[in-house]
Amino acid sequence: MANETHTPQRLKKMRKKQAKPFATVITTGLSVSSGLMLGFAVPNLIGADSGLDFAKAILLAGSGALVSLGVNRLAVEKGALQAAIGTAGATLVSTVSMLAVGAGLFAATYAGLVIKDVDALRQQEFGTEYAEFIDLRNQKAIEAGRTAPVMRAIVSDLAAKEACESETSCISGRGHGGVGPVSRALSEERQRAESIASQVEAGDILRRSSLDRLNSLLAEYQNILGDGDLSDTERRKKLQANVALAGQAISDLNEAVPTALLSAFVSELRSGVAIPGRADTTRKMNALLAGYADSLNTVLNSVERGSNTRPSFPAKAGVSDTFAYMGHFLPIAAIVAVVELIFPLTLWLYTYFTLVGRVYRDDPPDDDEGPDAGSFSGLVAMPPIKLAPEPDNRPRRTSHGSAKSQHRRR
Repeated sequence: MANETHTPQRLKKMRKKQAKPFATVITTGLSVSSGLMLGFAVPNLIGADSGLDFAKAILLAGSGALVSLGVNRLAVEKGALQAAIGTAGATLVSTVSMLAVGAGLFAATYAGLVIKDVDALRQQEFGTEYAEFIDLRNQKAIEAGRTAPVMRAIVSDLAAKEACESETSCISGRGHGGVGPVSRALSEERQRAESIASQVEAGDILRRSSLDRLNSLLAEYQNILGDGDLSDTERRKKLQANVALAGQAISDLNEAVPTALLSAFVSELRSGVAIPGRADTTRKMNALLAGYADSLNTVLNSVERGSNTRPSFPAKAGVSDTFAYMGHFLPIAAIVAVVELIFPLTLWLYTYFTLVGRVYRDDPPDDDEGPDAGSFSGLVAMPPIKLAPEPDNRPRRTSHGSAKSQHRRR
């Protein structure tokens, strides 16, 4: 058999793959990060409750990431180069496109990440306003409760004056008692005061029950806010139902004290009465009634002071509402702004300045004479000094073999 020769297989050294440019890697990473953040934010914006809603969120987040990747990479890899070599409009198109895309993604991402927390903050703030309003209503109701003893005092005093006039004519000063025009006028005023006092007494009972309901509803509102087992939708529904019940209790509280009727009674007392042929008695009667009016009016003025405007339950927070709370969520806003706006623009600027420097180095202006030799820049730009090698004057030693060869030649 013929001897077979085997040629050994030549092994080749593995070559490292060429690394991708830093700008390409970083823009890709930023776009992926932006898409992930947007993916967490979009479901909160659209209220994703079903599979279709989540599919919409994924589509929006993926589209946003692709747009961010395309615009940022084109701006950094193409736009910066064109801007560096002086292409008209390259700087404007690059920066405006990056700002537009970055601002849109920032608004959507930041708003989506904090919108639920903003909604909770608005509900807490309403709870605080709600408690302050109920506290104000409590104070006004306490002041309104003072009308009942005032009315009882007026009724008691009118009854005493009526009895005194009937027995001794203590007001008219004529005769020795009996029923006359003065006693009849006092009787009419007493009956009117008794009718109003009975309504005030009934309203005072309703006032106390309304206050108890309001205080319990306020405590329930705070319990609903702190219930972590409720979803956002369930919590909002329960809070709205609570506020509706509180509104009914406040309406009952406002109707509990007949302030309009009491104000009309004050006007009647101040208008006085007229007893024919008895000017002096008329003055005494009107002075007595005016004193009642002043006492009752003092209480009514304290009840009517203050704002009666009820706070409104906040609507569901929107994108624009989240920016009003940006100071509260400043760290989140700063991180999103860096990813979507600041770092892409910074990368573009670094790339642009680097390319401008290369253009200046490779194609300097015709009138550029270089740095001044006497300046620091000129000193730095000078080439290094090359020293000539020193001559070697030492004698060379010959080997033993060469000495023998020279002897043979001789």
